[in-house]
Amino acid sequence: MTFAAAPAAEATFHEISIREVYPGSNALPDSGYVELQMYSGGQGLVKGHALTVYDSAGATIGSFAFGANVANAANQQTILVGDSGVQAAFGVTPDLTNEAFEIRRAGGAVCWAGTIDCVAWGAFGGTTPSSSGKPADGGGIPDGTALRRTIEPLCGTLLEAGDDSGDSAADFFDAAPQPRNNATAIAEKACTGPATTIDAKPANPTKSTVASFAYHSTAAATAFECKLDAAAFAGCSSGEIEYAGPLADGTHSFQVRARDAAENLGTATLYKWRIDTVAPTALIDTHPADPSAGGTATFTYHASETGAKFQCSLVAVAAVDAFSECAASGKTYKELADGEYRFAVQATDAAANQGLAASFEWTVDNSLGDTTPPDTAIDSAPPDPSSQSTASFSYHSTETGSTFECRLEGAAFSPCPASGIEYSGLENGSHSFFVRAIDASTNVDPTPAGYTFAVALPQPPIVQPPLAPAAFPAPPPAVVGPPAAPTRRKRHCKRRRHASAHAARRRCSRHHAGSKGRAR
Repeated sequence: MTFAAAPAAEATFHEISIREVYPGSNALPDSGYVELQMYSGGQGLVKGHALTVYDSAGATIGSFAFGANVANAANQQTILVGDSGVQAAFGVTPDLTNEAFEIRRAGGAVCWAGTIDCVAWGAFGGTTPSSSGKPADGGGIPDGTALRRTIEPLCGTLLEAGDDSGDSAADFFDAAPQPRNNATAIAEKACTGPATTIDAKPANPTKSTVASFAYHSTAAATAFECKLDAAAFAGCSSGEIEYAGPLADGTHSFQVRARDAAENLGTATLYKWRIDTVAPTALIDTHPADPSAGGTATFTYHASETGAKFQCSLVAVAAVDAFSECAASGKTYKELADGEYRFAVQATDAAANQGLAASFEWTVDNSLGDTTPPDTAIDSAPPDPSSQSTASFSYHSTETGSTFECRLEGAAFSPCPASGIEYSGLENGSHSFFVRAIDASTNVDPTPAGYTFAVALPQPPIVQPPLAPAAFPAPPPAVVGPPAAPTRRKRHCKRRRHASAHAARRRCSRHHAGSKGRAR
């Protein structure tokens, strides 16, 4: 027998739960075992990790550690720890066999790898490293019977993390022993339960406090389970169900799932809806003065619930209201004759609840005229500063049906579209825009709405002028040498300068003339 404390984890072994506990029988007391089962792949590295057995008082009977890993580590694979008589009793060899392995049927507990998973039964009165809750089989495990984990939450054949609630009495039930070692083929199959489609359901939202559903399965379903709000799933008739209620105002949820003949449970189909039995209240926000001229009579209103639709009525005071659909933005009447009128508006919400009408009575006297000017507001404008040469504006008036006049800079006001205006070709610098509304009674807004902004257009890149051709220095002046030496005759004339100037000129002239003659 090996008694050992579990060392630090070598690798994955923690997604393993205790599947079955068998204390042996009176006839074969040495055939007890504990079957572990993986609920995720790759959990076979169990070397050095131990299964610990406790008595009814919580004292340790033995701690049995694995000396090696197991070979098969697929999801749903089992590992068997047992006494020396398991092979003879069931024909299955435990993966870890120990003659000292003992499980006391009257009461005790088993824990895998310390705090990973624990289960208690019978008269167990001690504590376990992880929660084991209320012991299963309070009178002890019956002779020849095993404790097996209940597998239920999502799939009737696969062990999952959700199958462990930490309460032994809830998680385990009595069953015939079925030991499976690590070499045994996996018997579990993935659940592929039938899908369910909801065919009929309440509107969302609705004012009805009764909910009826119709549904069907895409495969051969043998049973359906339904669930309303926080209630547990319960069997329901094939095809339809009705909740008479009355259901309370607020959001509700309905789920339905199907089960086939192999007990495979399909994924639940969900539908949510909202019940609203409260009617909206209509409120009138603005109305004409009383008395006032009937050229234009404008009303605005709202409801206590967003998304409501409206109906309006305008009749003489003594008449019955005649409602028709009207816009949420308001209602305008024109060219009313003199008399006493009643305006009424009522709201209907998305759940079809219609509230009581709000009303206003007033006298139309066209001799009074409409002297109240409208007010103008600018809704959109260009940024300040703006890098564009265009500028767009939108605006509105406090009186429906108004016309508009606009001006840019110091120009005179001129008509402009109610939908807005755009200016182009703006130059750099400061600009100012003004707009004023004119109501149906030609009352002009005395305080036009204005907006001032600057335009700063991107400057074009500076273009450098082309470079002038390179200037080369002027050639140096020609070198002038000394005067040529005088000819022989000239020298002769110069040597005779001691004679009188007249005589010298005569002689030189003769020499010159004689030489010219000879040259010819």
